[in-house]
Amino acid sequence: MRNSDSTRRNSLRTIAVASSLTLAASAAAMGTAHAAVKVTITGTVSCAQFEDSSPKTVTITPRRGTADSDEPPGEGKTEPYTVRLTGIPNGGTTATVRVVCVDDDGDPNTYKKKNVPITKPADGSALKLNLPG
Repeated sequence: MRNSDSTRRNSLRTIAVASSLTLAASAAAMGTAHAAVKVTITGTVSCAQFEDSSPKTVTITPRRGTADSDEPPGEGKTEPYTVRLTGIPNGGTTATVRVVCVDDDGDPNTYKKKNVPITKPADGSALKLNLPG
């Protein structure tokens, strides 16, 4: 009887090890296929569509990944901005861009742009996105 029990235990161990290795290989393959990247987005943001307004904030919210925002440094109708997104899939995603403009009286005006494609440029540089545009 001991022989039979020993053989059964060895068989179960072999099956358990093989299953663990298969599961680990599958998880590694999935991790590679869905690897995330950081994408830096730079450009200009314009509030020219609103009278006497300047950009207050630019927020980019990707469908997959982590959102980020920037507050342009000046008070002109067009200002530079930089946003850094993390967790963006290698194949890219789309995002919603929200711009808040503030007029001379401090009143906010907002515009959105939906389904903006976000991908990391092949050369690793920053993605250029001028708003509106």
